[in-house]
Amino acid sequence: VGAKELRAACEACPWLVVQDSEGADWAALIAGQPESFVDVYSPEDVYPEALWAEAAAYFQSLQGDSMVLPGGRYMCAQVLAQRNLPFLAGRSLGQVSHIVQLAISQKKLLGYTNGTVVPYAHSQSRLKDQDAQRQHAGAMRGKSVVATWAAMRGLLERLFQVVGADSQPIPLSNLKRLFRVKFHVELSETALGHAKLSELMQDPR
Repeated sequence: VGAKELRAACEACPWLVVQDSEGADWAALIAGQPESFVDVYSPEDVYPEALWAEAAAYFQSLQGDSMVLPGGRYMCAQVLAQRNLPFLAGRSLGQVSHIVQLAISQKKLLGYTNGTVVPYAHSQSRLKDQDAQRQHAGAMRGKSVVATWAAMRGLLERLFQVVGADSQPIPLSNLKRLFRVKFHVELSETALGHAKLSELMQDPR
């Protein structure tokens, strides 16, 4: 069963309520039940400063294999919860997942390297942030044609006309590949001043 068919089935079920989430994600909730899930995508920081101070000290102290965590937010949260860290005591797995998300997206305590999560200082995310500040294209520089703002807007319109003709959303993770395959152009968020592709897509320019 495809995602489109699954969503249609959930929408047709009177016991479920379908809600859109970030990007092309969506969730099916039981109708009439209070929503007790933690929104791991929420940018709102509801945690005390003491937690972040302890988290920063902990992540900065990690070395060797102990600093390499699973790349998935949920699996990363599971590993951290299993370590019985004092600053995570009493937190649900959903809250720990949210803390991981904020540690990556806002606090710059964690980052990504080769599909894993590591302390920010050791991450490729840190290098991408530095490239974004300088508006460089990172490792792609000098190897391919990199899309400018004007080119990106025009190519996005063409891409939605061709690929999006069947009304299926284009996953963000496929966007760079589609630019390379269809237009022979590299879409570099850092060359356009952003550290993340999702942030680039939200830029009003």
